[in-house]
Amino acid sequence: MSGKTPPEIVAIVAENYEWWNGGEPELMVDSYVEEGELDLSAVFTDIPVLRGRAAIPDHMNEFWEASGGLKMESLEIHDLGRGRYVVDMRLSGKGRRSGAEVDQRFAWLYTLDRAENKVVRAQLFPTVRAAMDFTAAPAL
Repeated sequence: MSGKTPPEIVAIVAENYEWWNGGEPELMVDSYVEEGELDLSAVFTDIPVLRGRAAIPDHMNEFWEASGGLKMESLEIHDLGRGRYVVDMRLSGKGRRSGAEVDQRFAWLYTLDRAENKVVRAQLFPTVRAAMDFTAAPAL
């Protein structure tokens, strides 16, 4: 992980991955602001953006049921400034429903409320480069 990433950010990521890996993904919602968003659509195109803490837990549990057994590991955290962090993440293990072996890297782009250190938006990307490119693109 990046040496200049604040320890509280490293702790948020580690705690979320521990909850996921421990089979309690619904606990991850505690790290979101009330109107936080979870966006998996860049990787899972059939999943809409989930908005608000009330919408996120059911989806997390459903996703866990399908993919339980897959572990998330943070490889590196890139501090982009202004409360944005890209996490290089490895997803590995055997899918519960499919039985398929998985060993793949993805990237999370976290946007945090800096006052509360809570997630405003978490976006999943297929690669670190895709997440970085997204942050560099001009707003529409």
